[in-house]
This record gives sequence, C-alpha cells and structure tokens, in this order.
Amino acid sequence: MKFTLRQLEFYIALAETLQVSKAASRCHVSQSSMTVALRNLEEALDAQLFLRQPKGIRLTMAGERFLAHARTIISNSHIALEDLHRQPETTTGKVRIGIAQTLSAYLLPEMLSDIENRFPLLEIDYFEATAPDLLAALRQQQVDFCLLLTSNIQRDSDLEVETIIRSLRQLWIAPGHALLSQSVIRLRDIVKLPFLMLETDQYPAVITNVWQHAGYQPSIHFRSNSFEAVRSLVAQGNGITILSDLVYRPWSLNGQRVIRRTIEDCITYMDVGVVTNAGQPLSAPAQRFRDFLRSLIVRLEGKS
Repeated sequence: MKFTLRQLEFYIALAETLQVSKAASRCHVSQSSMTVALRNLEEALDAQLFLRQPKGIRLTMAGERFLAHARTIISNSHIALEDLHRQPETTTGKVRIGIAQTLSAYLLPEMLSDIENRFPLLEIDYFEATAPDLLAALRQQQVDFCLLLTSNIQRDSDLEVETIIRSLRQLWIAPGHALLSQSVIRLRDIVKLPFLMLETDQYPAVITNVWQHAGYQPSIHFRSNSFEAVRSLVAQGNGITILSDLVYRPWSLNGQRVIRRTIEDCITYMDVGVVTNAGQPLSAPAQRFRDFLRSLIVRLEGKS
C-alpha cells in the first residue's frame, strides 16, 4: 500500500468541499489531476472513499473513517517539520479574535498553551459571543477575524469564509439502549425517541433542517444551553441527541458513559473555520496567528 502526502491533501480538500472544482482550486491543481490522484489513492487503499452522484459527491462510510486518519497523518507530518525548527515567534502587536461559544468551550482551552508558547510577544484578545454578534463586530472591524461554526452561518458576499475542519455529527445514546443491537441505525429508528436539543450557536435551526430535509420532525424533550447537561441526560438514558465528534466526550460529569453511533441516512457535519471581511487583508500579526490556528485546529481535531 503506497500513497503520498499530496494525495492525502487532495483527499481532505475534496472531503471538505465535496466539489472537485473547489478542491482543485484550493490545492492549485487541475480538476483532471485531482481526479486521477484520488482514483489512484482509492486503488492504493483498495477501498471506495467517495460516492459519485448526479447531484455531487459524498463520502462513503470507509471514506468517513479514513478522513480522520488522513488528517492525523498530514497534521503529524507538519508537526514533525515544525519541531525541527521550533522556536517562539517574535511577532508583536495585537490581534482581536471573535470565537463561537462551542469553540471557546471545546477548542480554546486545548489551544492556549500552544498559542502562548508560539506567540509570547503577541497580545491576543478573545471575544466570545453568538455568531450574529460576532459577525456584526467583524463588519465593524472590532475584531480581526472570527473563529466560527461555518456550517451554521449564512454565506454573505461581504464575508470570506474558510472552512478548516468538518466534524461528523453522530447519534449520542446511553449504553444498553436497544438500538445498539442494530447493525445500522437510521433516522426513522430514532424519530420517536426524546430528543435533547442543544441551544448554542444556531444548532437548533441547523439540526431541525436536517430532520425536515429527511422528512422527519424531532420529538424535542428538553432544551439546554449546557453541553454537560445534554451529555449527562443522554448518559442517564433520558433521551438522545445528534452532536459532532469535536464536542464528544465518552463520560458525563457524574461518570456515566455516552456511546456514539453513525446514523446511516444522516451524514451531516459541524464545520469549523475562519471568517474575515472580504477584500480587507489581515494585518501581518493576524495573518500569522490565523495560519498557526489553522494547523493547530487540524491537529486537535485528529485526536477527537
């Protein structure tokens, strides 16, 4: 089995965009080169990674599993190179970052140590708020850029959106639940179960749209702004939810386990990325910091 890092980069780009033209543009190659490289990758792996459909491309289940490994390989290769030349940057100045509530809770604490070690002279201000408030602050130039759930916002023409990672949303369910005996779980299997709705970062609108697109309506049993409340209720068997792998933790605060399973007919993602004002270049410190965040987020997501 032989494949190259370049093939993996092509694969990740297509997995994140699901459009050959966009993936090719992102990797600065022709569409034909992208297609050939990915066909060769599938042959090397002896596995089908994508389903080619009239309306576009989607990942197979094997493709979903391999995506996390591909990101880890690419991230580790970058880490290895960085480690050879690791030293604190001398970048100075001030950078103002708007950050979504979900990412403030699940990414920022894991990133802070690396950020402080890399940019000891840079003054960094973090502003946590809802997406509408963050985008308003961005447009008013009160922040340099925003770190948001890019799958949950409207793509307005005055904004430039770069998605860094795509985190698969899966079913969270309590151990011992009867559904776990099934080899395949579909939306129709869970439509009548009490659904626990997380209320942060426009999630209700996004997940309700997913249900409705499939022709179903969730049976909402409880709403909460607290990830830990939802996690604990799932672990106690009080309901189920559908949340991303990025925010998954296998144990609730009271030590009970949460199981996650793929929903066969519900392939949906929580995308994480950077949003800037279109046509307004970032300052040099902000650009250096954004580039570092990009590689750091990919590395952390590979561990989830």
